[in-house]
Amino acid sequence: MGDSINSKSRKIVTGVAIAVCLGIGMLWGAHKMLPGMLAGDRICQGVSVGGYDVGGMTVAEARARLQSRMGECETAPISLRLGDEAWRVSPEEIGTVVDLEAGLRAAFSVGRRGGFCARLVQRRRAARSGIDIPLVVSVDEQRLRDLVFALANVVQVQPADARLVIADDDQVIIEPSSDGRRLDVDELIARLRSTTLSCGVREIDLPVDMVLPSVTTSELGSKGIRCLLGKYTTKFKASNVKRAKNIQLGAAMIDGTILAPGDVFSFNDVVGPRTSERGFMEADIIFNAELVPGIGGGICQVSTTLYNAALLSDLDIVSRVNHSLPISYVPLGRDATVAYGAIDLKIGNNTDHHVLLKANVAKDIITFRIFGDRPEDTTVDVETEVLERIEPGVIEQVNEEFAPGARTMIQNGALGYRVAVWRVVKLGGVETRRELISKDRYKPQPAIVQVGGAAQPLTTP
Repeated sequence: MGDSINSKSRKIVTGVAIAVCLGIGMLWGAHKMLPGMLAGDRICQGVSVGGYDVGGMTVAEARARLQSRMGECETAPISLRLGDEAWRVSPEEIGTVVDLEAGLRAAFSVGRRGGFCARLVQRRRAARSGIDIPLVVSVDEQRLRDLVFALANVVQVQPADARLVIADDDQVIIEPSSDGRRLDVDELIARLRSTTLSCGVREIDLPVDMVLPSVTTSELGSKGIRCLLGKYTTKFKASNVKRAKNIQLGAAMIDGTILAPGDVFSFNDVVGPRTSERGFMEADIIFNAELVPGIGGGICQVSTTLYNAALLSDLDIVSRVNHSLPISYVPLGRDATVAYGAIDLKIGNNTDHHVLLKANVAKDIITFRIFGDRPEDTTVDVETEVLERIEPGVIEQVNEEFAPGARTMIQNGALGYRVAVWRVVKLGGVETRRELISKDRYKPQPAIVQVGGAAQPLTTP
């Protein structure tokens, strides 16, 4: 039992000894720090402002040390870099102001906040690890944003889509796409704010994002639009200004249309309603086998020219209707009338590649060219066979002002026709397909003759 008592006594003595040593250590530390804590005009050791050591200095000494260095923050330019390009921004441009006094106050307060133990902890941390007080820097937010947005207008580049260019000799050229770039405005503003907190050499890599084009060179090339399939031209009277305007407008609406394999082009869907609100004008149209004024007159010459280009391009004719009367600007059986909401021209892309429809109106001619891909030695011809000529009738109209037996031709008659249209495809000069496209009927136009009235009987008084 005596040994147990002695063991406990030894443990107590050891604990007391450790506590005494710790107490002496704390008193010694306090003794070493106390002069600094009591010296109220000195910044404690280990404190820096904006990376510049001011420990052990008075506020006045620290101010003198920092003023020359902090001036750089308000004057040293900021370099903005993008590859080989660079721009310099003066801090004055964005209204940079360094609040040196705020930094000095924060530095001086280290080791002077809180109770005795808290102050000891602050000073111990400063002495061992150092405490850096960040600079208090402000900028004019509006000037900063204005500068960044102005730079964005210089730096940013819109992406360019790849596009097809048709040369004068009908060669297809792909104009390559190019990537764009967009400046991350918010990120640059944040980086500029952060950079103003440091002095000396200041550089920023501009935060830009790549912007991809909607159509890349490879994507456009994969569509397989490589050569001219077929083209057709018709003439019109440029002096008929309103009709010419309608032709130009309709052609422009179709120009540049691309059809994927299996797509069906609808003339009415693409051109839309022919109304004055959409720019169409009044000109002659064929209605009930007569020429009458109508909005959009001349639009059928657009559909007819496109129809013939499609025939020669060996595209599928899904829907087509001929006029009731022969048309002067194309052979029989080669016309295509349209009427919005009633009669449509539809053309199907029956190839394995995309096809491009190009329209051009110059002076008194309209031309459609269709581009795609097919064997180079392919040729397409269109043949028209007149099956029947239909003689016109004669309509006699009595004119009481004419003498009995007098006859005057008011309108010459015109033949009607029944025709068949064939498409002939040859490969290397050898006919591979002969296809019946249509059988059409055109009404004859009767001759109109005015004749004198019957002779009046004699009367006896």
